[in-house]
This record gives sequence, structure tokens and C-alpha cells, in this order.
Amino acid sequence: MQWIILFSLCIATFSANSKAQEHSIEQLLNIEIATYQLSSAFSAYVLFTGIPKYDQGLEKVIATTNPILANAQSNYPGIVDKWQESLGYIERSKELVFSPDDHRLIIGISAYLNPLYQQIELNKQSITQGNKTSAPLPPALEEYLTIRISFERAIAQYTAFSASSAGFVHSDISLEDNVNTFSSQIESIKNKGEEYQRLNMKWNFIKSNMLKNPGETSPFITLHTAIDMRKTLQRIYKNDFVTNIGI
Repeated sequence: MQWIILFSLCIATFSANSKAQEHSIEQLLNIEIATYQLSSAFSAYVLFTGIPKYDQGLEKVIATTNPILANAQSNYPGIVDKWQESLGYIERSKELVFSPDDHRLIIGISAYLNPLYQQIELNKQSITQGNKTSAPLPPALEEYLTIRISFERAIAQYTAFSASSAGFVHSDISLEDNVNTFSSQIESIKNKGEEYQRLNMKWNFIKSNMLKNPGETSPFITLHTAIDMRKTLQRIYKNDFVTNIGI
């Protein structure tokens, strides 16, 4: 329950003391990234039976992404409501991770997160179709956010499948398609310096592992590498803009 109270206080604080509003599509893309990260963190918590490393990881994702949702309260209250419902499910379910049937928790969180993804997509379409006025994003920022979404979606799906073979489903996109999409998108990165080479090396190291059957994969190594990849992506774009999205 402490997460929900903290989240509500965060919303009140940000609503009362709001700075310049984020670009509306940027808000949505940041929310989408945050939602995939929430899925990944909860799946990892379930997969590794709530050990402190993954308990702390889940808490960190929630704490880091709460301000993103708080800033979006006025523009997207329906999305924020669905996010709070997801947090409520996680809070109620944490102790169930010690049950032999804990794989059902992955199916349960998907029932909360999939409507959230759908709501985000509907709002994105509304902006794209011109129902809301919105100036174009800076090209580098759009590239970064698009690549991050692709990456986080693949990691979220992989982690949920590792925790439960009947787990996460995002529309009708397969894990293989999500992995291939990210592989294609990183080729479009314009800054192909040392950090890009490092990103490519890390991705090539884990992507074949991600496509193995759940019992044959190595989620600990994959998730540890994913943390490094997030930081590497931020460093690639650090000269274009300042960002600190997620973990």
C-alpha cells in the first residue's frame, strides 16, 4: 500500500508545482517505456522469487517512473488510473511469489498492463492523426525514444516468458519479431562511435539467448546486460539532449 500512497502524494506535488509541460507525444513515449520496465521488473521479481536484488529493482522502477506519470496526470488521467491499478495488483501479489503457482502472477499483471498499452497506443494515434496539436519531436529525441521502446518491449516480453511460458503478450507481436525489430532499429543510429560498438556487442551477446526456450535461457545474464545497454544508449545520445529515463 505504501507505493500507492507515495504515488498519490507524488501526483499532488507535481500537479501543484508543475514546470513546463513535456511535449505530449514525448510524455506518452516515456510512459510506454516506463510501463515495459514495470513489466520487466515485476517478471524478474517473480522469476527470482522476490530475492532482495529484484525486490529493490522493482521498487526502483516504481520510484523512478512515478514522476513521469505524475507529470502526465492532467493530460492522460485514464493512463495514470490504469497505472495505479497495476501498482495495486503488484502490491497485493508480492507475497504470492513464494507460491508454487507464482507463474500465474505474470498472467495477472498482463491483464492490467495490456489495457494500459492499448490506452497509450490510442492516445498516440490521436496525436498522430491530428486530434491534438503537437509540434514534431527533435529528431535525435524521437530516435532515442523509439529505440528505447523497441528495446524495453523485447526485454519485457523475454522476462515474462522466462517467468511463465504462458506469460506476457503484447498485441500479436512475437518475441522473435520484437528482437528483430530492435536489431534493425539500432542500425539506424547515426552516432556509430565507440558507445555504439559497445551497444552492438552487448546486443549480439544476448539476442540469441533471448530466443531460446524458457528452460534453456539465462535470464540473469540477459537482464544484467540489459541494464548496461540502457546506460549505453543514454551515453550515445548524451550530446543531443539530457535524459534520465527509467533505470
